[in-house]
Amino acid sequence: MRYLAVYILLVCVVGFLYLRLPTAYLPDEDQGILLAQILMPSGSTLEQTQAVADEVQRYFQEKEKEAVESSLTISGIGFSGRAQNNGMVFAKLKDWKLRIGRI
Repeated sequence: MRYLAVYILLVCVVGFLYLRLPTAYLPDEDQGILLAQILMPSGSTLEQTQAVADEVQRYFQEKEKEAVESSLTISGIGFSGRAQNNGMVFAKLKDWKLRIGRI
């Protein structure tokens, strides 16, 4: 009986936690920032990485201007380490009320 009571308690706790999880694709904790990592092939130069980062930044500014407020590029460093072939692009999104037609 003791094991049955523990089992029922565990099932109830898991069920409670399941019902409390957010169901939307974007949780309420959305901070409004996108992070894009650029990882070029080994041997790529810093200039090549910066050119790709600039292209990604241009895409955000031209094609996604309804949702993106600003963007920043960093070359030579990323989540996978420091190297010439690594880069990152940070895109700050507009407030939810100002984003037009994008879900």
